[in-house]
Amino acid sequence: MFELAFIAVLVAGAIYIFLTLRKNGFFVTVEPSVTTTPKHLDKPLTVYYKYHLGPYQNVMKVIDEAKQGLSTSPSPVTSFGIYYDNPETTDSHFLQSAVGVVFGTEGKDLHEEKYAKELHDNGFEKFVMPKVERAVQAVQPSTGGFASFLALVWFTYSTIRKYITDNKLETTYAVEFYTDNEIDVIFPLDDANEFLVKDYQTIDQLESEAAKKRFDSSEEDSESEPEGAEETEQEEEK
Repeated sequence: MFELAFIAVLVAGAIYIFLTLRKNGFFVTVEPSVTTTPKHLDKPLTVYYKYHLGPYQNVMKVIDEAKQGLSTSPSPVTSFGIYYDNPETTDSHFLQSAVGVVFGTEGKDLHEEKYAKELHDNGFEKFVMPKVERAVQAVQPSTGGFASFLALVWFTYSTIRKYITDNKLETTYAVEFYTDNEIDVIFPLDDANEFLVKDYQTIDQLESEAAKKRFDSSEEDSESEPEGAEETEQEEEK
């Protein structure tokens, strides 16, 4: 009797884990497709964003900050991320993104004006995403937790990239939208450069800036060398 009860508990636990993982995007079939009416981007969107430079796994704290700014709004909150670089081919410290929250659609605000002021006061900038006429789209279940993003990175993106390669499509930037129950991944196929925020830089510009910072840092280190250090070294050599 005890053995049967123990087995029942194990089975129930396994089912619970399976269903939980499934809600987060595991064990589901993600089917990318080309669409002329991509979710969210079938109309212009007004968003508030912050530019981020560095590993993509660090953007969630910025998204959480933006969502916190709308935490008392009676309207549902949709957050987003525009990811400009492929982490498989770009050094992590050069990865660029713009992340934040959707504030309006087709020129109509979804939240009260006071929330726009709060977001602006906290460093978020206003940007209008264009309507997209054609895009690759994939939808993944999500609970908004860490497991959902693991499924996104480990499985969903590999499926999307295979679809893009198999169909010989040319894509650049990925736009993700996050709601309470799903993640929508969209690769605009037309006019993708309209998603570039003013802070965006080319990889050459980023590398040039990084080289300049290294040079300036080495110059400062040289200037900060204590006086007499060179004389001491010469005396020791003698």
